[in-house]
Amino acid sequence: MSESRTVYVLLGFLTWRPMSGYELKRSIARSVGNFWSEGDGQIYPVLKRMAGKGWIASRADDGVGGRRRRIHEITEAGRAVLQAWLSAPVDEPPPRIELLLKLFFGDEVAPEVSLTHVEAARTTAIYRLNHLQSIAEDLRERREEDPRAAFWILTVDYGLVVTEARLRWCERAMDELRRLRGTEQYSRHPVSSQGTAGGT
Repeated sequence: MSESRTVYVLLGFLTWRPMSGYELKRSIARSVGNFWSEGDGQIYPVLKRMAGKGWIASRADDGVGGRRRRIHEITEAGRAVLQAWLSAPVDEPPPRIELLLKLFFGDEVAPEVSLTHVEAARTTAIYRLNHLQSIAEDLRERREEDPRAAFWILTVDYGLVVTEARLRWCERAMDELRRLRGTEQYSRHPVSSQGTAGGT
């Protein structure tokens, strides 16, 4: 599949109902935004290109308060493109995790610096875990009335498992960094008042 993944994200949401560009942005942010990001600047040019290919039909509409907007609706050709992508093998690029990259070269700074990074990651993971648990509870209540919810729950469960594992790793990493902090080997690295090594 050579198309931008943005195409498939937009086609997927348009299977729900016709939407404006703004409604698509909100739908993305409130759902797949938990695991897939789309820049606002990408959406409108891609919608225009999709309309040119006949994958969506776009029409002008008077929205609330008479504000003009464009409503986009998936076509049969667009649905076929989406289904072909859904059936194709998953292309999973290697992850890019800045925290791990900094830890990999962590011997160049004091352990306190790396410890601060991991503590921040732990705080973020706790917030994310609580957020995902709330979403999961809501989706399980909706499962009987909306058959799509079963698939949505799978994505949330993935996030829960990964985040729980990240929390466990943070605890282990923090213990190890605290141990390293007390060793003579790393005493050569000063820590600045900003929490970085070597001063300004």
